[in-house]
Amino acid sequence: MNGASVAPDVSSKASSSDDADKIKHHLCSRFLKKRPPDIYGQRHAIESSKCVSDSLRLLEKEITKLPDDLRAGLDQAAVFCPELLTKEHRLMFLRCEQFNVDLAASRLAKYWNKRIELFEGAAFRPLSTEHTRDEDRKEMSIAFLRLLPDTDGTGRCNIYIDPRVLEGKEYNNEGMVRAAWLTLHEALETESTQQKGVVFLVYLEGALLRHFDRTLVKHLANSIRGILPVRVSAIHMFYAPYLFEVLFDVVSMILGDRLTKRIKLYSDDEQTVIHDKLMDFGIFPSRLPSELGGGLGFADDGKWKNCVSEECIKDSSRK
Repeated sequence: MNGASVAPDVSSKASSSDDADKIKHHLCSRFLKKRPPDIYGQRHAIESSKCVSDSLRLLEKEITKLPDDLRAGLDQAAVFCPELLTKEHRLMFLRCEQFNVDLAASRLAKYWNKRIELFEGAAFRPLSTEHTRDEDRKEMSIAFLRLLPDTDGTGRCNIYIDPRVLEGKEYNNEGMVRAAWLTLHEALETESTQQKGVVFLVYLEGALLRHFDRTLVKHLANSIRGILPVRVSAIHMFYAPYLFEVLFDVVSMILGDRLTKRIKLYSDDEQTVIHDKLMDFGIFPSRLPSELGGGLGFADDGKWKNCVSEECIKDSSRK
């Protein structure tokens, strides 16, 4: 009216933009369309191309809001290995957190801080079991975590654990954690595992107190929980000895409430009964280790082999 120019209301536009982002955030996470609960009671996102693209964009905004110290590792990765920070890499963290961008951003940042802490300079190269560092070959050869071939009937990777392999072995806890990370990264190469999670099969028959390295389990749990983009669907435990009942409170404290609730115990069941129960979860005898009456044996070269001889497969008619 008097000819004076009026400055644009930048704060108003910024506020409007933030409000729009918040609305999209809710649409991408809380109100995200999900499939009905599966056999493990988990629901999985129906990933539309728009939801994925919006979530990735919002994730970048959330990353910029993180404290500098939390974002330090991610900032280093952006400098030294930007080729690793792909859309697919970020998507793993969104899937793990069911497209909640706040949680995904925090997990991604924690992941890179821990990755650099564990692997130092090697953190800026692709992590792979085929490129194990010389100093970790001993821990890798122990094969405490053994990734079973292919996926089960639900699309999840299965990881087999037998604590007796620690018998008489000398190892470094950080080396064991690095070996576990490499195995879990191999599992995460499967997209359906990113979306649905992993399943652990823990064989405890004959396990004694000396086989339970609580310090190692604590290191593993602390390096995975809230850091790696891994959803744990279940922990199937077979033939737990009496001492496990004594240690269960300790195990629960280490694993946390959420993981403890995912434990499924098989104590006195015959193998045929166990097979029937596992088939309900899409885990078939043909892809079980021989200790569980299955058709797989773990060879000296660190790979699973189909095994049909009497020497390889234990008597499946367990008494």
